[in-house]
Amino acid sequence: MLRLILLLLPTLFISATNAEEWPEWLGETVKTTAQSDWRFNGDQSVLQIMPKRENPNIWVVVSRKATSYDTALSTMLNVYKQEFDSVSFSVVKLPSGDGELDALLQLADSNADLLYTVGSKATVAVSKAYEGDLPIVSVNAKDPVLLGLVDDYEGSGSNFAYTSLNLPSNVTLSFLLRYMPDLSQIGVLYARSNASAYLTQYLPLKQEAERRGIRVLGLEVDENIEDKTLEQVMAREVQAMKSQDANLSQSLLWLTGSSSLLARVDEINALSSELPLLTVVPEAVNGGEDSALISVGVSFVNNAHQAALYGIRILRDGERAGDLPVGVISPPDISISFRQAKRLKKPVPLAFLEMASDVYADDGSIVRAQGMSMEK
Repeated sequence: MLRLILLLLPTLFISATNAEEWPEWLGETVKTTAQSDWRFNGDQSVLQIMPKRENPNIWVVVSRKATSYDTALSTMLNVYKQEFDSVSFSVVKLPSGDGELDALLQLADSNADLLYTVGSKATVAVSKAYEGDLPIVSVNAKDPVLLGLVDDYEGSGSNFAYTSLNLPSNVTLSFLLRYMPDLSQIGVLYARSNASAYLTQYLPLKQEAERRGIRVLGLEVDENIEDKTLEQVMAREVQAMKSQDANLSQSLLWLTGSSSLLARVDEINALSSELPLLTVVPEAVNGGEDSALISVGVSFVNNAHQAALYGIRILRDGERAGDLPVGVISPPDISISFRQAKRLKKPVPLAFLEMASDVYADDGSIVRAQGMSMEK
């Protein structure tokens, strides 16, 4: 912490300094040139000059309660503790109205040195509403290019730095084909309410797969519409998949990052007619029955770690947010559940095992975590 104290006479008494009490023995040029960044305390004997903000204040905007958001914030706190601990965090809920959001962003302008938007909803809302210079970093949000927030992946050129939970659709499909080389159709699960999953995960994969002659069925779920409940959609679309692939040997299900569906993996497995369930979310793979078979994507932890490092580069190193490229994790995070593989009687290609960061054995125990062996 940088503090500059100018002393004329030894003293322990320091009082507030205003314009009328500026020391007669010090030129006023100091005050006029430095007052935007420094604050002053003292009297005619001592003048103390301190940064206006002693510790950078980071604001975090969260739209709702979600396990993935908890993971993101916890990860960022750990990274800052290790790399740049002289900061404070203020976590606020995304307002529902435009006027309230404008008021919140005005407060952030005056009180924050950096702002994080957690989740696609908060990222889109703040990106569209804010016109100031406060640096902003997205975390736990989907592809900003596909969301229409930035033109390319080279950087925004503005005060925004974006990270992404998405993989390019051609990369996703290449891994699906590694898993099932004779793949003929994919059933993509997404929640009707999750516009970002539809725009950035379903549509790009559909376009890429159909370009290669692979059929894609959209399994859109909305529990508020009778014929779009999970049970109804699964029954209807699995039957449609059987019309082209009777024993479903060339078909799979792909689960997007729709939070409401990630919480229902056990139900999806029960309704899947033994279709392998793969997902974009590494955290959806575990040692239990409520697990996908394989994930190929970006983990919430690694995305948040990258977002934290972006914030540190901005605050500590002086880099411009708009100069930072969109943060895309490569290679992808891969997780495998051999318990699910055993249940489905489906082999897992060796290439996946070699690349996997997290692996669960057929008894559910974890044998590899974050790339490190857990076997004793």
